[in-house]
Amino acid sequence: MNLINIMPGDLDAFLRVAQTSSFRESAEILGISQPSVSSRIQHLEAVLGVKLFERTTRRVTITDAGERLRGRVERMVIDMRSLVREFKDESHLKRGRVRLGASPSVAASFLPRVISEYQRLWPLIEVELIDDFFGQVLDRIDKGEVDLAVTPFVPGEASFTCEPLFNDVFMLAVPDSHRLAMQESVVIADLAGEKLLSMPPESAAWAVIRRAFASVDADYAPTFLTRDSVTIVSLIKVGVGISLVSGLIASVLDMWGIKLLPVRDADLTRSIGIVRARDRTPTSAVEALCKLLRHFASEFKHPQFQPKRRGEPTEPSAISCRPSWAWH
Repeated sequence: MNLINIMPGDLDAFLRVAQTSSFRESAEILGISQPSVSSRIQHLEAVLGVKLFERTTRRVTITDAGERLRGRVERMVIDMRSLVREFKDESHLKRGRVRLGASPSVAASFLPRVISEYQRLWPLIEVELIDDFFGQVLDRIDKGEVDLAVTPFVPGEASFTCEPLFNDVFMLAVPDSHRLAMQESVVIADLAGEKLLSMPPESAAWAVIRRAFASVDADYAPTFLTRDSVTIVSLIKVGVGISLVSGLIASVLDMWGIKLLPVRDADLTRSIGIVRARDRTPTSAVEALCKLLRHFASEFKHPQFQPKRRGEPTEPSAISCRPSWAWH
C-alpha cells in the first residue's frame, strides 16, 4: 500500500459522502461532478484495499472500515485547521515565541527596554532571554537553541550573519583615591604593576582587552578573575584592584566612588550587533524583534562622563562618577 497515492481531494470527497450519505449532494458541496466524487472514492478504496461505502440505488451507507477512516481523517483535519490557524496567528504576531541570546552586559543594559516595548506591542508572543558568554551564545545559535543574539561580534564568521547596532567602549575603572584618578586619561603603560581584575578568557571582554594590550606590545596578565561584573566593581571600590570596564556595564551599575578613564593609546571599542544563523529563515516574531532592536539602537547614546562632586545635584565628577546613557 502506497499512502502517497492518497490525495487531499480523495479524503475531502470521502468526508463529504460520509457526512451527507449522498454522492450527488457531496458533488454540489464540493463544486465538482458526481462522477468525479465516485472516482475519488473508488481511488481511495483501491489504495486502501477496503470498501468504504455500501451503495444501492436508494442509499449510501458507510462501512465499518469507513467509520474507522472517518474518525482518523476528521481528527487529522481538525489538527490541520488548528495548525493553519497557528501559522496565521504567528505571521500576524498574535502568538509565537522568540528565544533571544545575549552577552551579560547587553542583557543588563540595552535589552530591558527593548523587551519591555516588544511585550507591550505583542503581548501574546513569549520572549525567552538567555544570557551567556560570547562563545556559548554563538554555540546556542548554531545549535538552534536561540533564534538570534545581541552580542559583541567579529565579522567574518561563515555560519552567521552579523548586523552592527552600536559600539561599546571599555574604560579604566579605578577607585577615586587611586593614584591614576588624578589623570583625565591613561595609556596602557600606566597600568604596569597594578593588580588587574578581569572577566575570564571565555568572555568577549577578555578578547577585546587582550587585543588592545597586544597592539602596544604589552601582556594582559590580570591577577584576579571573576565571571560577574558586579563583583569586579565591588572589588574596585574596596581597593582590591583596577579593571577595564565596559561602558554598557558602567551604565547600569552603581559607579559612585569610581573614576572612569579613557585609554589613549589602544582601541578598546567593540561592535555590538544582531547575530543569526545564516541558513535559518527568521519567523515574523524574530523579524519584528530585529526591527525594534534597530530602532532602539539608533537612539542608544554612548556614556558621557561629566564632572560632578559627591553630593552635588548635577552630573558625576571626575572623581566619583556615574555614566549616563541617554535615550531620545
